[in-house]
Amino acid sequence: MKRYLSEALLLSVFLAAGCAGETEVEREKIPVTVFVVEPSMISEIVNAPCRLEAGSEAVVSVAVPSVVEEVLVTSGDTVTAGQKLLVLRTDDMQRAMISDAAAILTAARASSEYAHGNLRRATELAGTGAISADEFQRIETEARASEATYHQAAASYTASSTSARIGFVLAPFDGIVGRVIATQGNLAAGPLLSISGTGVIRAELLVAPRHIHKLRAGLPAVFTTDHFPGSVFPGSVVSVSETADVVSGLVAMIVQFTDTTGTLVPGLSGMTMVSLETRENTTVLPGSMMTFISENTMEVVLIQDGTATVRTVETGIRNGITYEIIDGLAAGDSVVNLGHTLVSEGTPVRVVQQ
Repeated sequence: MKRYLSEALLLSVFLAAGCAGETEVEREKIPVTVFVVEPSMISEIVNAPCRLEAGSEAVVSVAVPSVVEEVLVTSGDTVTAGQKLLVLRTDDMQRAMISDAAAILTAARASSEYAHGNLRRATELAGTGAISADEFQRIETEARASEATYHQAAASYTASSTSARIGFVLAPFDGIVGRVIATQGNLAAGPLLSISGTGVIRAELLVAPRHIHKLRAGLPAVFTTDHFPGSVFPGSVVSVSETADVVSGLVAMIVQFTDTTGTLVPGLSGMTMVSLETRENTTVLPGSMMTFISENTMEVVLIQDGTATVRTVETGIRNGITYEIIDGLAAGDSVVNLGHTLVSEGTPVRVVQQ
């Protein structure tokens, strides 16, 4: 009986020793969590703060010295083209000053016609490949600018000629009255009021020059603002500067938003995001899983047969802290998420979460 008790006690000691040995071996393995690579999507996005502007804006003034007889509108009023805005009292002797506005309009019209002639010729050359895309874009931008100058000159001429002829200032286009500076009884000198067009809203963005080779007209964009939390307003890039601004060192581009709800108004501030490039069915990893090597090279740690394997990967486009992996990983690879800084090549590991 005593012999059986001694054998049982000895077996228990051996079992305990064996279990203790296995626990010690397990403790030597570094605990890690892993991320299993799956095909995903990533977009390279540039963000820029902005202030919304109307697609067409005009500051109404008159070239003929006069006195404001009556103000017919207030800030926020919706007006139509040709609607009376102000009543002026003018001197017949001063009406000849309208010739200044006429001269400006004539010059602006000639410049616009010349620029559009260049654009028509450039369009024909672009169809045959005889002109570069950059040169065509420059000519197109000049045509838009000259057309805008012509419209502004036409608005000024209409306002000044009308005021000189019948004593009224008329709205140059449909829009919303902004700030009204004119006051009854005062001289009509300088800006009198501003009008913003309705429907089309735009914003000028200034972004880092490193993006200039990817910026182009037609890129999708969205506008968000704290004034309307959760709302997203779509738009697109309509023009991009070919060079960086000499003062700020940034590249300017114009983004246009078509808002049919009337929610967006000139002067609203917010953030615009422009999507430069989108890749689908690609490998995407957060930067926290990787170790920086160089500009487009990172190191990751994989799990293979219970040990750590360090692998160099090449990165592509980036969205914030997330990177596209264009070489070095494949779907199904197990990448160490937490704990990759604690291991090296060949380190035994155990996965505590997957």
